Amino acid sequence: MNFFISTLVFLSPLTIFCHPLSAASPEDLAQLQSLQKNDQKKPLDLSYADLRAYDLKDINLEGANLQGCVFLGMGIRGINFEKADLRGADFSDTTIENSSFSKGNLEGANFIDATITSTNFENANLKNVTFDGSALKGVNFRHANREGATFTGISEERTNLR
Repeated sequence: MNFFISTLVFLSPLTIFCHPLSAASPEDLAQLQSLQKNDQKKPLDLSYADLRAYDLKDINLEGANLQGCVFLGMGIRGINFEKADLRGADFSDTTIENSSFSKGNLEGANFIDATITSTNFENANLKNVTFDGSALKGVNFRHANREGATFTGISEERTNLR
């Protein structure tokens, strides 16, 4: 049995603080999408938020603190995660399309059994990231730090693993 408390607190129009192991409500996500479409100058802090089962699309999360977030089973389309802190985030069983993790810090993140299409990881820190069992199509890993990253049992098409 999972116990999650919805404690996403909006401190100001530009600042969001999320307590550890909290679940974001649909209203919280709607406000997040509304804030992000305005291209805020100050990055969001959603560290350790449980975002599973929500679909996110066309949101700018550049520079956001998303450390330890759970994206398990989500649909992610057109998200800008550039320069975001995604250390330890869980993207297992997630479908990711047309997104960018360029220059992001994903150390220790999990993409187990994810489906990733037309997505950019160029210059990202992928140290100890797990992509095991993932389907990669049109994914760019150019100049990414892949030290300790695992790609066991992946399928790949038009993917730059150099």
